[in-house]
Amino acid sequence: MLHAFGPRRALAGLALALVIGLIAPAVVTAHAELESSTPADASTLPSTFDGPIVLTFSAALADGSKADLLGPDGAVVASAVVDGPGATMTIAIEATLEATLAPGLYEVRWVSVGDDGDLERGTIAFTIAPAPASPSPTATAATTATVSPASAAASAAPATPPPAASPSVSPADGGGGSSSADVILPILVVLIVVGAGAVYLVGRRNRATPTR
Repeated sequence: MLHAFGPRRALAGLALALVIGLIAPAVVTAHAELESSTPADASTLPSTFDGPIVLTFSAALADGSKADLLGPDGAVVASAVVDGPGATMTIAIEATLEATLAPGLYEVRWVSVGDDGDLERGTIAFTIAPAPASPSPTATAATTATVSPASAAASAAPATPPPAASPSVSPADGGGGSSSADVILPILVVLIVVGAGAVYLVGRRNRATPTR
């Protein structure tokens, strides 16, 4: 009986050892990998964004973990603080820069150190959009028309119609009667003079003839 259980116990112990052997390396070699970030990778943010930037990892971070924020020119703008013991890093923009980020492309380069001392590296990038353009006071003033009371009254008053043109009289139309009178009157005077002369000559001739 005792000898019968000996091989079975040996097989059970071997199986348990194999299971522990498979699980233990996974636990011991757990790496602190990036799980999420705020803002997300390849995102576009408004010009008013002032942080913070938060990186969340899959395991607790050990000493040596860090992250740097690089600006559009490639220079380091700010660095992260490891929230330890914990699994997050935070870059406080407002506390570091005392201002919002200028428009452009930014990159976060991070290094995580796990409890086993293993290193993980990576980057995320995001874009700060330009601020919307506001109309200048000069352009606004130029587009606003100033209307004085006098000009407003002039535009409101009805337009005065132009004076009607008087018809012009041509010599052939309007002056025909006066021109005919000017021609006929001298002729009548000549006829009267000629008639009077004829009467005078006839009478004189009659007086000159002797009576028989």
